[in-house]
Amino acid sequence: MKDIVLNEALTLLDSCPVAMLLQASDGRIRACNSAFATLVGTSAENITGSAQPDDLIAPLLGSGTVIHWITAEGDERWLTVETVTIDDAPGSMARFYTDITEQIRLRKSCDALAGELSEQSIRDGHLPSLLSRNGILVSMEPLVARSRRYNSPLSIVTMGISSEPESARDQALQRAVAVLKDQTRWADLVGCNDAHDFILILQETTQDAALQLVEKLDEHVEHLNASSDDSLQACYGITQCQKNDSSADLLERAESALAEARINDSGRSIAI
Repeated sequence: MKDIVLNEALTLLDSCPVAMLLQASDGRIRACNSAFATLVGTSAENITGSAQPDDLIAPLLGSGTVIHWITAEGDERWLTVETVTIDDAPGSMARFYTDITEQIRLRKSCDALAGELSEQSIRDGHLPSLLSRNGILVSMEPLVARSRRYNSPLSIVTMGISSEPESARDQALQRAVAVLKDQTRWADLVGCNDAHDFILILQETTQDAALQLVEKLDEHVEHLNASSDDSLQACYGITQCQKNDSSADLLERAESALAEARINDSGRSIAI
């Protein structure tokens, strides 16, 4: 590189595909290469010697290493900035800009897709042995249809738990899952929503029978508390499928009953 002549060096910098800006110690813009001029468009025409760049250029001169920038056409762009000091000119610096817009957009698309897949998953991500809320809704459809057609009972129990200390919640959830698996039948569905409130879909079960199950679950929670240093509290919402219910209606009513039980600190709430 020492053998390269000045004109060759200038040609090399100007033809570099990375946008480059040379800034003096007083903040004035001394020069830019063609890639930078292409990046900012007509704003580059009077940029040299400017100490107060226009509103389009100013965001590119900040101290951050990643810039969220709006072009003159209103497009969103993301640029990484690498700053290099120039030893022969104290205080001067060269700024190199790399456009990472496509990478950012791809990452956002992947994050959005991951969110959609999570919402559509039929299994809970934290408690994979349980159905997710979406999985419960999908699995409930034929059960609700059958209940309406044959006038057979179908009930939902929603169960919320809290633990003392709060740091023991994960262990409390796992212990509660074991109880629910043990106390429900193979034909019943067990799942949870995003807040990890449990959802029990009980086929051929009246509201009164669901209440009996809640009482048994309460006994098991008390047994768990007696055999552990942690304290586990549970509250419940209970409802039964009505003639014109959809799966969403039934589940929302059960979740509302659980919310009411929490608010009233009543332990359980029955929604008709």
